[in-house]
Amino acid sequence: MKPATLPNDIQEAFFQRGWLLLAVLPLTQLGGRALFNGVAGLYAVWGLFSLWGRRDRLDRLTTLLYLALLSVFLLGIPGAIDPREAFRSWAAFLMHSLSLLLMQVALRESPAHPDRLLKVMALFGGMTLAGLVALLPYYGLGWSGQPFDPSSQLREDNLPFLLPFMLGWVWRQGDGRWRYGAMVGITAITLGYVALAEGRAALLGLIAGLAVFCWLVLGWRLRWSVLLAALALAFGILVNTAPFQKSELDPSRPLDAFTAGRTILWRQALQHPPERAWLGVGIGNGFHAREVLSFRIGNDQVQVKHLHNFLMDAWYETGLLGLGALLALIGAVLGRLARVWRRLSAEDRQRAGILLAAALAIMTAGLLSFGYTSRYFACYGFACLGGLSYFAMLPSGAADKSPDRR
Repeated sequence: MKPATLPNDIQEAFFQRGWLLLAVLPLTQLGGRALFNGVAGLYAVWGLFSLWGRRDRLDRLTTLLYLALLSVFLLGIPGAIDPREAFRSWAAFLMHSLSLLLMQVALRESPAHPDRLLKVMALFGGMTLAGLVALLPYYGLGWSGQPFDPSSQLREDNLPFLLPFMLGWVWRQGDGRWRYGAMVGITAITLGYVALAEGRAALLGLIAGLAVFCWLVLGWRLRWSVLLAALALAFGILVNTAPFQKSELDPSRPLDAFTAGRTILWRQALQHPPERAWLGVGIGNGFHAREVLSFRIGNDQVQVKHLHNFLMDAWYETGLLGLGALLALIGAVLGRLARVWRRLSAEDRQRAGILLAAALAIMTAGLLSFGYTSRYFACYGFACLGGLSYFAMLPSGAADKSPDRR
């Protein structure tokens, strides 16, 4: 290999196989934060190096809005409570959210890439689910040496957005009645694990993703999709009623009880907004607002590190400008997709429907759980938005040219 060709070879290798490292990331979380950070760092650095030579394939509007988002977040760093922490958070957000650009470029490399993405996400999603279930005896039977505490030991956050990929693979590749049984089985196992983990946010995210999947991919009527979502919620509550029977929660405030006090946090944040209305307290600096992030449940004083709502977190840390830039980016991608939806081929509507179900599962869970800088939102959520941006750019009625598309 000639030295002069090495950069091109590295770029080609990324857009042939390296871009699929994203699908491995949920599985790496079973091995701990260090493994995830290592693979995520390799993906980001390799991808950023490879992106420059293909910058002409980027969607201009999405790219401009993304750069505006990064700029607004960066603008708030000098006046942040802790500028060093703010810059570290900004750099981490950049590393994770690059998936927005890398995904849309990778999908434009080959007409076979959208199906490759869906298959590989389904494969590693299934491996992640199997790994999580296999670890249940380790915690449940006390082999870890610690009492079983599902809320802290079980890791359900990835499952809501992985479920549409697993179901999509079964639906699009399977034949006959077995695929219905397989889909029910996968859904029941996933739902049961999430309920056992006492993850309210993950449960709502999973239900939202499942409803969108049935509506857009399976072609169900909207009312039947909503009914299924209600039944899934009831099933999840029946599997484990403990999170909804916390004695320390005030029964006179059912919303506070259901959200485990999150709505208390949101009210306190609104009552004590950041001093810099336009730029907030600085990205990654929200944890300094200790009075806002402290609340009482029964006789216990609870202290958390963020507002457990990605929109509230974005507003408090990056101000009205940051929240507006984030909503503009999400709105632009979803709005453009909605405008071209009926002009997409039936197969591309299914593919886009799987990605949309995953994206909405992440956003729904994020309304009760993780922040906008978390790996779930910044990495996986932005990757889904990048994929949806690709479908929004397809020519009307684009013909299927992938050899194994159904």
